[in-house]
Amino acid sequence: MKIFLQILAGLLLAGGLFTFAFYRTPQERAFTKNLTAAKNGNMDAALEVAYQYESGIGVKQDAKQALAWYEAAAAQGNVQALWELSQIYEQGTLVAHDPEMARAYLLSAAQKGSVNAQETLGNLYELGKDVPQHTGQALFWFIKAAQSGSAQAKAKVAAIQQANPELYENVTQFMQTLQQAEQNDPQAQLAVGQAYRAGVAVVRNDEEALSWFTKAWERSNKTLSQAAWELADQYYKGEGTPRNDEVAGEWLAQAAELKNPSAQYQMGEFAYGDNPPRLEDAFAWFSNAAAQGHAKAQYMTGFMLMQGQGTAKSVSLAIEFFDKAAQQNDDAAQYVLGQIFTKGLGVKKDVAKGTHWLELAAQNGNQAAQEMLQ
Repeated sequence: MKIFLQILAGLLLAGGLFTFAFYRTPQERAFTKNLTAAKNGNMDAALEVAYQYESGIGVKQDAKQALAWYEAAAAQGNVQALWELSQIYEQGTLVAHDPEMARAYLLSAAQKGSVNAQETLGNLYELGKDVPQHTGQALFWFIKAAQSGSAQAKAKVAAIQQANPELYENVTQFMQTLQQAEQNDPQAQLAVGQAYRAGVAVVRNDEEALSWFTKAWERSNKTLSQAAWELADQYYKGEGTPRNDEVAGEWLAQAAELKNPSAQYQMGEFAYGDNPPRLEDAFAWFSNAAAQGHAKAQYMTGFMLMQGQGTAKSVSLAIEFFDKAAQQNDDAAQYVLGQIFTKGLGVKKDVAKGTHWLELAAQNGNQAAQEMLQ
């Protein structure tokens, strides 16, 4: 009997140990379930796996595994994973502090609709912390967050609107244009590119500008001359892309062929500056651009007419073109008109009229006019 009881006690003990050894907590069972789902492509489950590896709940804590699963979920566009990674890199919790990576993930999260990310970006741009200080860009993100229901962002929007209504108008107009651009409207895409290049409503971003100009050109079936001109100018100046004069020249030629006045003027500049100068070509380009109201081209057309370069000399026609440019506040044209009338160069001397143009030129910063009036 004693032996029987000992055997029975041993069996019960073994059974208890067996049950204890194979008992799994609810958190461990949840981890297994999440891991299986994550491996099958469920990114919400992947996010949970990352949380559990980070916290050590239901599985042994593992920073590398946590980061890997956050990145896997983020790569599939999981908004919360993008936000979490922005904070991980900002705070240096699972990896070393990396502000650049933090900003990249933060921007991606904000673009995909994370209110936390939108509000955070707004605050960063408002304060100029780790990013350029830019009230317009801050307002852009505050409006996005406010549209998603953030009370704090709504208050920020109201304050900026009251303090700077013109900026508020510029930013809201940009946001409307951006929506149209995202729907493949080429004129809107051009306007968005110009806004990114100007850096008023939003922070200047030459890479974004280049991208939008390219889209505008393609969506317009390669007929939008201003897009070609903007691309030519960016390639010449190395803005948003390495400088490439050959590519710039190709874009410039396409813009000029489509009668873009800025491109025509630039073609005239190249012809005039050649060695030897191609004066007839230069005059043709300048006069074509001048006919479309390009102020600098009007000035150069007048200058070449005055000198008889590439065309027959005509003082009266030159004065007409100088006058057109001067009416657009071209200070060089205003100065030349001042000289012509003050000294009677090819016209009847008129000191009062000449002085008027010299004063306007001086007001517009023309140093020669300022010195002449002293």
